[in-house]
Amino acid sequence: MSPIKWENSKYSEKHKKFLAKKPQDSKFFTLCDGAVRSGKTLSIIYKIPQIFYYIGNEYLKVFSGYSRNTVRNNVLIELIPYLENYHGAKCNYNSSSGELDIKLWGKLYNCLVTGGGKADSDAKIQGGTWDFWYANELARHSYAFYNMALSRLTPANARAYADCNPESPNHWLYKERIKPYLEGSKKIREIFDYWHFTMEDNANLAPVFIENQKRLYKGAFEARKIQGLWTVADGLVYDTFCEEKHTVSKTEILEKIEKNIFKDYFLGLDWGWNHPLCCGLYGVTAEGAYYKIDELYGTKKTCTDVAEWILKKQNEYSRYFRFINADNARPEQNYELEQRLCGIHVYSEKPGVLDSIEIMRKIINYDRLIINKDDCPQTLQELKSYSYPQDEESTDIDLPLKQNDDAMDETRYALYFYETHFSKNFSS
Repeated sequence: MSPIKWENSKYSEKHKKFLAKKPQDSKFFTLCDGAVRSGKTLSIIYKIPQIFYYIGNEYLKVFSGYSRNTVRNNVLIELIPYLENYHGAKCNYNSSSGELDIKLWGKLYNCLVTGGGKADSDAKIQGGTWDFWYANELARHSYAFYNMALSRLTPANARAYADCNPESPNHWLYKERIKPYLEGSKKIREIFDYWHFTMEDNANLAPVFIENQKRLYKGAFEARKIQGLWTVADGLVYDTFCEEKHTVSKTEILEKIEKNIFKDYFLGLDWGWNHPLCCGLYGVTAEGAYYKIDELYGTKKTCTDVAEWILKKQNEYSRYFRFINADNARPEQNYELEQRLCGIHVYSEKPGVLDSIEIMRKIINYDRLIINKDDCPQTLQELKSYSYPQDEESTDIDLPLKQNDDAMDETRYALYFYETHFSKNFSS
């Protein structure tokens, strides 16, 4: 096997150590995280010939990113010239199918390039056996794709490698892998290698570039991008919500309804008059993913307005709605609404703020809340701005600000009720 060529680049001691570690001496899963431009992606790319030589060409190799295009832009534009120029490989990439054929040392390595960022990306990789998986920007993959990908790596010598920039410490990747590793978990360390890089670990960056980058960011984004730390983003309540990953179009929603992807439909309601009212419609999959399909939002909405909207949506989507969980501050309106809805039961369970936020965080952190970005603009706006008070003298620093939170309250009512009353039926 041709050795790794180091002469055209500078390498810090940490990168040299990473590159020198043989795949057979590495754990099943290796993660490189840290600051932007710290060289973590390139270091994995430079190890790929070494990994392929060790693993062999019997099984499929998979490269994933948020999307197929991000893999091409972040990985393939570096990987293919590197393999061809330094190792004499011949590479053929079909951008339409994602098939990547690499002929190296007289052997043909069949590879697949795929996206893992959408909530249903795991459906594209069911079945099959892999012996190598490289996840670029792993923190932007859906949790379902991540779990499915690891389950495909069944050969004894299979290896997974991944890189990512830090996000929130509430993120599933930090909570399930990095934090237990740092705390010395023997179970995690038996299968998981962790490498953390900073900008200073990239010996090819000029000091002036690093200083200029530091001036561009502040607060949590400086901690993440420059220092490479997993930090909460400036007081946001749902700081792991990612618009790219956690939204779909109306067209995609309609396709899922047509294919009977949702096992249940239900609603949430936060009453208002001068203060806006919000009513949300949800579908839930058998795996427990909640899709917010539609919303009604506005001031001076009557009980009649709400009932007519719900019945209209029931007719529009030709589906039965199981229940609605509404704010209990208007019991008389809840009673009237139930009479108008002809069989849809109206509950009035208002959960505690802290308990329901914790449930919501868990749902979002594990990519189980997906928003129809075309029909739920208020929900989308509030998810990106719902925050805690920054004033240290506030008497309620553990409670979010009561500002532009109508869709957030309605969403909490709906999801908390379903999660605590019906989630046991996900596997039925």
